[in-house]
Amino acid sequence: MKKIIFDLDDTLYKDKSLRGEREKAIIKVLKGKTKRYQELRKTNSTIESLEKLGVSRKKFYKIMGEVPIKLKKDGELREFIAELESKYKLVVLTNSPLWCAKKILTQIGIIDLFDKIYGGDHFEEVKPSEECFFMVAKGDICVGNNFKKDLAVPQKKGAVTVLVSEEDSADSDFNIKNIYELSRVIEAIETLN
Repeated sequence: MKKIIFDLDDTLYKDKSLRGEREKAIIKVLKGKTKRYQELRKTNSTIESLEKLGVSRKKFYKIMGEVPIKLKKDGELREFIAELESKYKLVVLTNSPLWCAKKILTQIGIIDLFDKIYGGDHFEEVKPSEECFFMVAKGDICVGNNFKKDLAVPQKKGAVTVLVSEEDSADSDFNIKNIYELSRVIEAIETLN
């Protein structure tokens, strides 16, 4: 059975409030390095940016732990993911720590629909490190909101890549604006096979 490997934040769910609170907590720790952090974020993941500024991944996870997660169950998302679960093995692969991923997936009401959940703390390095994508096989579908971090390595491994973003990318195989548009991508893939 083929897999769909999802990034978590800003891919499976979007919550501007939570993202904003996390950014505030990071800025508070960075003090005078805020401008440099914002520049680094244009081309790096949050963790990569922080590490370049001397903030370890462990410290980042501590910062995240101090930001309360308050998300609501999402019945529409549950129904959509349950449909996918009937045809595919479902995996979450996030740079967030496992405890955080599980809390988010539990709160939005879809944790039981995933076969496996991998957090950044499972690996020596975070995405886009190749070790994070050990489970990706040719023909799997990888879905993420950042091509470099979530999709570049899977594409090299022969996965179908789907970018969830307001901005299209010539690099990904498919571009969608929100997770629900994944159904049309899957239809297109199934038609080709």
